Order: sequence, then structure tokens, then C-alpha cells
Amino acid sequence: MPYALRHSVTGELLAGMQANAYQLPYYGLWLWDDEPDDALRFDGLMNSGRYRAFGEGINFKNRHAAEWEQVLEMGRWKVTLLTEQEAKLGNVKLRNDPALRVYLRDGQMVAYPAGSS
Repeated sequence: MPYALRHSVTGELLAGMQANAYQLPYYGLWLWDDEPDDALRFDGLMNSGRYRAFGEGINFKNRHAAEWEQVLEMGRWKVTLLTEQEAKLGNVKLRNDPALRVYLRDGQMVAYPAGSS
């Protein structure tokens, strides 16, 4: 059974652009066969396109506050175990569309456009 990252507040399952075995790009759930360690979780979060490293372009005080908020938000993503059927259903509901987000709430898998959950 695959592991995924689930947002502890919203129930969203982490998705992002990836490449399949044929190196074709697709938008789907970030899944792992084994429970991901902190480094793999961080890589998944950063590669999802949701978070970014802050550059030198903003002043230190604002940068510090923004980075701290991002750290707190990233900490809300928890490892969760999905069934094979849930993993497949999540990817089907995403429809390879980066404008969609998929949520696992009360055992139900639903998809909504980003920002409308």
C-alpha cells in the first residue's frame, strides 16, 4: 500500500508534476512504496511547486516571517497510508490537471479546483 502526504487541516493529498516510467510528464499524487523519511517528504513538498526557497530580494524581517510561516505550513503535511484503490482514485480525480486538488475527508475522496475547497 502506498504512502502519501495529507494536510492535517484540510485533508488535501499532496500532488504535483512528475514523470512516469517513460519520462512523460503527468500531474498526480506524490506516492511512496515505503514510509518516506523527512528528506523524501521535504523533496516531495518542494517538488510539488507549492513551496519555494526565498531569494535575497526581500528584506530580512519580511523574509524571516515568510520563511517561518512556510515552515509551519510544511509541518502540517503528515504521512498517511492509502489503499491501492484510494491512490488510483485520487489520480483519476486529478485528471492530470494541475488546477485541481484532491482531498481525503471522512473516507471520501473528492476533487476541487485549487482555492475552492
